[in-house]
Amino acid sequence: MKRDFKYVYGPVDSWRLGVSLGIDLLSQDAKVCTFDCSYCQLGRTPAYTTERRLYVSTEEILEEMAGLPEVEEDHITFSGIGEPTLARNLGEAISAVRRIRRRPVAVLTNASLMFREDVREDLLSANYVIAKLDACSPDSFEEINRPAPGIAYRDVLEGQIK
Repeated sequence: MKRDFKYVYGPVDSWRLGVSLGIDLLSQDAKVCTFDCSYCQLGRTPAYTTERRLYVSTEEILEEMAGLPEVEEDHITFSGIGEPTLARNLGEAISAVRRIRRRPVAVLTNASLMFREDVREDLLSANYVIAKLDACSPDSFEEINRPAPGIAYRDVLEGQIK
């Protein structure tokens, strides 16, 4: 019996993390992100946001995890079709998955919301936070990342420092 998975994908080979099992807490029909990066492999961001909300429940993630065939992964990685820190249940989902899978957890983030204390608190549940910074000035940040209104280059820098 073949089972379709909507939120859990892989395992995939990762040059940073070895064999990684992916979890997408944002799975929607379209990308959900705080940026509309000029180089994004997922294409344009149809409507970006800075609002954290529940997209996929932790229970739905755990249900899919329970139905996985036997796989050997080095890490479990929260990433997917947009910015994972937009998921209000990120910290809860990380903790729940770690309890049942007992593998190191990584989060791939564009760091746009790391200036927020609630986001940093959620990220503390992960073993690794892989945050990007691909602009060297406010002007290049605007040109390359095309952030949602309210996200400033300085906030991204300060969030990563914190």
